[in-house]
Amino acid sequence: MRIGYELWRQYGTAHVLYRAAYAAARRSGWLKHRFSTAPWGARPLGDVLSGPVPTDPTQHVHHRRMSGRRFFFEIGRLPRLEPSWEKDACARANDVIAGRLTHLQASVPDPDRPIDWLIDPISGRRADVLRHWCDRDEFEAEQGDIRALWEASRFAWVFPLVRAYAATGDGRHAETFWRLLESWMEANPPNMGPNWQCGQECAIRIMATCLGFFTFLAAPPTRERHVASALEMLARNGERVAANVRFARTQMGNHAVTEAAGLYTLGLLFPEMRGATRWRRTGLRILDDEAMRFNAPDGSYVQHSMTYHRLMLQDYLWVMGLAGLNGDRLSTLTLGRLEAATHFLYQMQDPSNGRVPNYGANDGSLLLPLNACEYEDYRPAVASMYFGLSRRTVYPPGPWDEDARWLFGAPTGGVANPPRRSGLRFEQGGYFTLRGRDTWAMIRCHAFRTRPSQSDQLHVDLWWKGQNLLRDSGSYGYHVAPPWDGWFVSTRAHNTVGLDGQDQMVRVRRFTWIHLSRGRPLWFETDETAGVDYFEGEHDGYRRLASHATHRRALLRIGEHHWFVIDDIRGRGRERVSIHWQLMNVPYTVGDRSVVLQTPAGAATVQLFATGDSARWVASRGRTEPRPMGWQSSRYGHKSPAPAVSLTVQGPLPRRIVTAISLGDEATVRQRPGSEGTIWICEHPSATQTVELAAPSADSSSLVVRITQDGVQVFRAPGNHPRPSRGGP
Repeated sequence: MRIGYELWRQYGTAHVLYRAAYAAARRSGWLKHRFSTAPWGARPLGDVLSGPVPTDPTQHVHHRRMSGRRFFFEIGRLPRLEPSWEKDACARANDVIAGRLTHLQASVPDPDRPIDWLIDPISGRRADVLRHWCDRDEFEAEQGDIRALWEASRFAWVFPLVRAYAATGDGRHAETFWRLLESWMEANPPNMGPNWQCGQECAIRIMATCLGFFTFLAAPPTRERHVASALEMLARNGERVAANVRFARTQMGNHAVTEAAGLYTLGLLFPEMRGATRWRRTGLRILDDEAMRFNAPDGSYVQHSMTYHRLMLQDYLWVMGLAGLNGDRLSTLTLGRLEAATHFLYQMQDPSNGRVPNYGANDGSLLLPLNACEYEDYRPAVASMYFGLSRRTVYPPGPWDEDARWLFGAPTGGVANPPRRSGLRFEQGGYFTLRGRDTWAMIRCHAFRTRPSQSDQLHVDLWWKGQNLLRDSGSYGYHVAPPWDGWFVSTRAHNTVGLDGQDQMVRVRRFTWIHLSRGRPLWFETDETAGVDYFEGEHDGYRRLASHATHRRALLRIGEHHWFVIDDIRGRGRERVSIHWQLMNVPYTVGDRSVVLQTPAGAATVQLFATGDSARWVASRGRTEPRPMGWQSSRYGHKSPAPAVSLTVQGPLPRRIVTAISLGDEATVRQRPGSEGTIWICEHPSATQTVELAAPSADSSSLVVRITQDGVQVFRAPGNHPRPSRGGP
């Protein structure tokens, strides 16, 4: 009953009733009757198309040109690529031709084994196609991780074939596209098996297939049977999406956006398909509605995930490109939300490499692999969205420009006009950034109401000279065996504080948390003159414990070489308090409550100071017992050891732990003797500062921080009242 009540509080009556009715319809078999299992070819094209459509390639090219519907490029006239882009495209396409598909952004070459559309490449387990998708559970142990199984059927392999064909005109790329398309259809009868379970997967497949279809339609290897197969395959996937898109909308995130993009694509480009007019109209309506519901005005996104934020933007990019060519348009309000979302992602990037914190769910999704950039590089999505919205170039010329070339016909080069990156607050989404010249940090503080991804309030990501020093551990997998099934989403896998070994929220299902923690930002200030940034916030995730504890954290940047994280635990009685830091995977040395990372840019030192006694200091890399510690997952389905440290103190509250980070071989921090844990000296050849903190308090007043240099006060955060400050867009 308690779980049901918590779900009702999060999602509301209408949502809960619909999901209950949907589950009942699925269990009873009623839902299954809406999705035909007639095999490929059993229904003539006249049943899926509303009029005579030529399937001869030459006639179909003419038909497409006369239809008045424009794709991103004219049939037979692909975009011209830069020489460096061509080289990358051909190398990737050669892997596809040889049967080496890239799974989840990490190559799994096995040319001796034929491509198997029903195998989980991580576990090697194989699913069957003997059951209708309505009779299956998404997470069946015998089939492995379904997200990994789905990857090949997302047709990401189409993109390198298309890019390489644009570069060379080599007919092998067309032959491979049609061969793999027919192979997939043979292995996946309509609505049977796991690759039909998710409408979003069908929609992703639709978009990739359309790209291949219009690229290779006029290629010499294309035959009449290829065109007929592609039309039937697209129509059946469209029917699957259209009949269940309402369920996708209850998932409150990118599922509905992707499915709407797929419907719009088919409805626009293939008006002869039955339901095309409705699909086109429905797709645009849902896209507008979802943007207003789940894209906050400050640019943050409902799913609390950088990966899903990019996926959402790429859905809209695809639609914006097609709509602009065909007289359609997303609403002005939607475009405004997308502009804010793009600015948000730009502000979350490291300027040297385009990477963002590995924050939130990261399942390896990359909707538009249309460039030579690495998976972790977010510049292609940001660059193409800025160009699509305002014809603005924000980066110097590079491989990240290729997406805009395909989607908008963007010209080569252009003078970069980037927004300025600075310390900003995105309070609606609970993201705060503090920035110096060479170092910056992100901290999370959000009042969760629905859809938390991981238990990570007040998590800190710290970057220095393009290196992610303090980082999120990642996601690893959605369906994995203990002890990994809950570790990567847990509080102890993030850079924050845990109490009594508990998470900040209670996880009851794979994607469901209850007792949602509510964060409250208390202070945010940037002082460019002093070179100081300061954030302070708290959350109530531990109020459910006997101590009724509140975790308050302050994050302080001092110049380019020093950071402080001050954690106060307020409450009553005694409590076991642990702070966790996930570190960059480089050589390191461990001292007494300190660790020194030997990074390519120099030494980075992390020191921990705690009030009271009974402190237990642990440093580990790749530990599994008694519970995991020191692991990272930069790409879905893959994990590797990485150093991590934790400090645990036990005793009466209030309790304080201070973490001091020194960047560079000549930067040091030491505690002033006899200061009772309130004064630190930060030293560097360029300056020496003194940081003075008020003693930990049991009341609710804000922390008082005072910084002096040569005896002169240069910064003070007096607390008591939140100070207004500039926010996001």
